[in-house]
Amino acid sequence: MSDSLLFHALSLNDRILEPNKLPIAGRVWAYTKEKISRDMFVGNCISMLSLLGIEDAEISWKDDIMAFDVSYQRKPATVIISLQDDSLASDYYYFLGIWVCPESDDPVRVSRNTVIDELKPGHDEDLIEPAMTYAVTLWDTPLQLPEMKRVVRSEVFGQRIYQDSFYLCGQTSFEDIPSARFVICPTTSALQHGRYEIQHALYSMRNLMALMCRSFQMYEQLQQNEAAAKLSQQMLQLMGKVEQKTVALQDWDDLVCEHARIALQVASETVLLTNAENELRGLCRLFNAIVGELCISEMKGIGRLTERMEVPFQHVEDVIHEQLRLHGRIEKQAQIMQPFIHSRMLANQQILLNKVWDIVKDSKG
Repeated sequence: MSDSLLFHALSLNDRILEPNKLPIAGRVWAYTKEKISRDMFVGNCISMLSLLGIEDAEISWKDDIMAFDVSYQRKPATVIISLQDDSLASDYYYFLGIWVCPESDDPVRVSRNTVIDELKPGHDEDLIEPAMTYAVTLWDTPLQLPEMKRVVRSEVFGQRIYQDSFYLCGQTSFEDIPSARFVICPTTSALQHGRYEIQHALYSMRNLMALMCRSFQMYEQLQQNEAAAKLSQQMLQLMGKVEQKTVALQDWDDLVCEHARIALQVASETVLLTNAENELRGLCRLFNAIVGELCISEMKGIGRLTERMEVPFQHVEDVIHEQLRLHGRIEKQAQIMQPFIHSRMLANQQILLNKVWDIVKDSKG
């Protein structure tokens, strides 16, 4: 993770895959490397491009990065496929992006016509559902806030980037999968647009979306993890058994083993949560490093886009802390129960010895 931070923070050695022209519009899909293989991803790209009517794709099963021009809706477009690149996002995801240079001077019409919405991977049985998707419209002249809202198709969050050179506005959603729409445009018409700034802005959004998506996936995994609740219930059941007035001698071994098993599993789950907490901390540091590179300043009257994108991180942190607190309570219960079990075993042994002694006395009498 530290290498990725160095690559991005210093802008060294990056093979930046994003376009560098204005205006441009496109959509990017990301696929989790943990869930699908390299071959599955490439095959899915072929299927997607075919469904879009793109027949002149130059797909290679060996190359890590593919960038080629195609015809989409009888217009020139660029397809970019990344199986492995130098971005920190590449640690987690494969990427497919389709970019079109608009022919219209209306950014709203461009965003509706060239940003691919009719294709919904995962809804079609032949396509794999992506981990996330986002659309970007990058314009070459200043846009007013109402225009940007129509491009994004909702209320927007936004900020200025690159020392007030560009507006960056957008909206994120988590209804099915993490998704977003963004619009980027210069703040003044006289601004000279650097090719590197355009690439870097799109590159940064890809990485920010990837980090946000990873945190969202962590949140879903943690929400589905019922280990803490089950362990808490098992501890209560064990306490009920130990507190019984009479416990058969042969049952004590089972109770001791059950107590040890619960304590060990609590320790194991705590280690997993600590690892998740460390990963989250790393994701947050990377996210903040990218935000710092964008040289962000506020736009009056609207909320900060990066704060909106940080919401999943906060939810993950809350879930981790809540589960760690629950594990801590179970661990304390286990610590209290250990001497209690030991004391009850000794008491039962003493009762048994007393009975044996009484039998011995009766036999002698």
